[in-house]
Amino acid sequence: MSPERDDFSGRYTEEYPDSEFLRVVSTLNSCSTSDVAEQLGCSSDLAYRRLRQLDDDGRVNSEKIAGTLRWYPEDES
Repeated sequence: MSPERDDFSGRYTEEYPDSEFLRVVSTLNSCSTSDVAEQLGCSSDLAYRRLRQLDDDGRVNSEKIAGTLRWYPEDES
């Protein structure tokens, strides 16, 4: 099944919007990239790229613990 296009812009619609990544991180509070990918049903690579962008935008925080990147809601540290 191919992704759908927006009728107005012709762009493909986003299957995993930022709000879903933010919801999962907020719900789990402290999670790995794999945790987020599993919850959303996407690849770990996609989850990592999107979470890294959200981190760069200041919408989530991350911390490396024992070699694993953990993600937190933006108001946590």
